[in-house]
Amino acid sequence: MNALSENTYLFAEIDGQYGVFTLKELYELHNQGHKIKVPTLLNERGEKTWVEVEDIISFGKQPLKQITLATTRLYIEVSEDAIIPAYSPQLFEGTEEQIKMKFKCENDLNVTHDPSHNDSLLLTMYIPLKIPEGDQKERDYGFALGYWLAEGSIKRRKHKNTKYSLAKLNSFARKKGMTVEEYVNYMTDIEHVQLAVGQTDFERGFIQILQKHFKFTKPRKVSENGYHLYSTDLNFIHLIKDYMEGHTSHDKFLKNEVYNRSLKFLEGIMDGYLSGDGHFEKKLDRFQVNITTNYKLRDDLIFLSKTLGYDIHLHKGYVAKSPSGKLFYGLSFNIFKNWHRRTALGLVREHIKSIEDVGEKEAFNLVVKPLYPENDKRSVFNHLYFTSYGFLVSDAVKVLDRRVLSSSLPVLVSE
Repeated sequence: MNALSENTYLFAEIDGQYGVFTLKELYELHNQGHKIKVPTLLNERGEKTWVEVEDIISFGKQPLKQITLATTRLYIEVSEDAIIPAYSPQLFEGTEEQIKMKFKCENDLNVTHDPSHNDSLLLTMYIPLKIPEGDQKERDYGFALGYWLAEGSIKRRKHKNTKYSLAKLNSFARKKGMTVEEYVNYMTDIEHVQLAVGQTDFERGFIQILQKHFKFTKPRKVSENGYHLYSTDLNFIHLIKDYMEGHTSHDKFLKNEVYNRSLKFLEGIMDGYLSGDGHFEKKLDRFQVNITTNYKLRDDLIFLSKTLGYDIHLHKGYVAKSPSGKLFYGLSFNIFKNWHRRTALGLVREHIKSIEDVGEKEAFNLVVKPLYPENDKRSVFNHLYFTSYGFLVSDAVKVLDRRVLSSSLPVLVSE
């Protein structure tokens, strides 16, 4: 059995559209007849491609182990006999065009009190989305969305549009060339959007980016350096509704639609978010981010980082006190836009920190269609795909036996 937790998130292409899904969601989509592809290594030069999923197998409830990495604290939940691409003690040999790798069962992985002596797993630096590059306007729109994600909230209408008579609604709708139903949907249930900003946000030009494309009220001062901005601009409201869910720091997250627009749009989302909720530490060349316990948003930022080639490191949660004196629990992580770790062929090696029991969870195995004939030396790539925050995992339970697992694979050398 080669099983992953039902809650394992991975990038997938569903009927031609990209998104982030749990294995359980993919299992259900597969049973409904949807065409599913996942990203995988194509060859020894580290090139990636999207491969069709042949099957998704359910194993029901299974005891699982959590493998946590030492540097990033990213983790994956697998069955104890799951096959993992790993190598100890060194993954990269010689030049950066060489990878030395072998497959191991999870229960054969070397884990000690000193992570530097432990086995290593592979993380991908980025996920290859085939979407348009985009332009400056796309980046600005993404920036506006990301900035609202960090600093914004919404106020919904108390009476929606029912305060208008049917005659008035018909009149408004005709002017827009819409039916009444279309017009009510166009007007949305949002009365206005609010942004909580500081004086430095004006000085750094963040607010000007938003005002360049959307209409806002004059800033209303609420503290010595704090302001509120309001917008009823339907273009801005629809941008939020099209690409976001939720309206508070506890429940906001990105829709999968964001991954199908453009790379500049994704870049803008991250820049906008970090401009609001990120603190840049110049000496360490990183953004420090602290958020409330919104794990969906945290996962969104992990996957967004993977599309942009950023390095994200998680930290232990923390307890802090609000201005009113109330204690709350928060999440903390760092985002490095520039890589400071050694990479090869689009991958980075990271030692395992720990392996722990996480109890029984529903478990699945995702089987990808083969890229090469089994007698081809490249057939190892038939059974590798990226999942759960960029981990390289395998579906090779069908073809690899203990003899193969205990022998080292050939060094993969770029030509």
